[in-house]
Amino acid sequence: MLLFYTSTLSPRIKYISRLIFQDLLGLSIRYTQDKEEYLQSTLPKINYSRDPLQSGIFLQSVNLLFESDISEQDVKSGTYKGVVTMFSTGRQSLLPFDPLAASFFLVSRYEEYMPFIADAHGRFPAKESVMYRLGTLNKPLVNAYAEILATLLEEHNPNIVFSRPSYRFYNSVDIDNAAAFLGKGIFRIIGGYMQDILSLNFKQIGERSRSLVFGKKDPFDTFDYVLAMQKKYKFSTIYFALFARMGQYDRSLTRYSTRLQRYVKGIADFCEMGIHPSYRSNENFEWLEEEITSLQRVLKKDIKKSRQHFLKIHFPSTFRNLLQLEISDDYSIGYASEHGFRAGICTPFRFYDIEQEVETPLIMHPFPFMDGTFIYYLKLSPDEALKHILEYIEIYRHYGGEFIPIWHNRIYSEKEEEWKGWNKVFEEMVKAAV
Repeated sequence: MLLFYTSTLSPRIKYISRLIFQDLLGLSIRYTQDKEEYLQSTLPKINYSRDPLQSGIFLQSVNLLFESDISEQDVKSGTYKGVVTMFSTGRQSLLPFDPLAASFFLVSRYEEYMPFIADAHGRFPAKESVMYRLGTLNKPLVNAYAEILATLLEEHNPNIVFSRPSYRFYNSVDIDNAAAFLGKGIFRIIGGYMQDILSLNFKQIGERSRSLVFGKKDPFDTFDYVLAMQKKYKFSTIYFALFARMGQYDRSLTRYSTRLQRYVKGIADFCEMGIHPSYRSNENFEWLEEEITSLQRVLKKDIKKSRQHFLKIHFPSTFRNLLQLEISDDYSIGYASEHGFRAGICTPFRFYDIEQEVETPLIMHPFPFMDGTFIYYLKLSPDEALKHILEYIEIYRHYGGEFIPIWHNRIYSEKEEEWKGWNKVFEEMVKAAV
């Protein structure tokens, strides 16, 4: 039991203290605003306020967690025992920064509620983030802050016992495009052949014909490969299916396609299936509802998990829509252009809606990278990417994190030149992660 004193028990303080002390350190918390109760208690205790008391651990607070609006923040960065810090405080505090305010700023994605220069898809760019500017995007600072607090508590309470989360690994696959050639309708098939002819891509003409004319399996139908890896190394995979209308950035088979329906039903017999909300549904609640309902109807089961197509998210509207449609878990928190920890954490956490000042039941599962980040944005070779991947696995093991990388069904085909060698990376990742 941890006794937590604060002058005002705000919703922000309750949210972040439960995340740090309960979820990450396994301590139960008792809150008090009574100074006498705090001073007389023999429990491990923390004073989170502006002024020191005569006992316990004094963490001098900044204003962020006592506010109820959204405004520009001065994060005042520094370092403490090799860890980058934010929200520096005075000398009376036992730590030179406010770890609770810093953690809330990161996991709530506070900076994404502020005006920013969006990328071409309307997304918050990694390079706009405080963590990127501080050069610490590859470090789960919230988990590191929790460990700093654990060390402090142990120094003052040698008999204290923590119960930290255990490391877990799940593979995840986005089905952005279920088929390279099959099931696309006569006009798309003719258009594909015309494009191949105009670009003199005779290799593609041959591959297209082998699938369409001679019945060879479509190159993007890679589920057998993933299933074989699952059986060999004993891990689980969550698939996220794009089940939408056709659009400029939604180029898979339409949800009316019998081929797509058979494909996702076959996968759902062996793996968990979530929705991959389309690019356009991010701004259209009716379309999002339509996509989730259609997938549920085909699979004859409830859909509770989601990951946004193109990682296209807006705080807080994207997650309010998911909550309204009874999605319980989202896997979209990460960047397309950079690998790292968008929310500064490698463990699941609950979505906090800053505009409404409420902790929601939606569980956010952050990811550290996707295959396309290394291939398309950073243009790394498979061997170069693998070095980063192995480093992330060690970080997740150290902090008891939930390691969920993103792969795409089409990459497993190694059909394109830039995809060759990535199956080896995938298998080496799995061997290290299980």
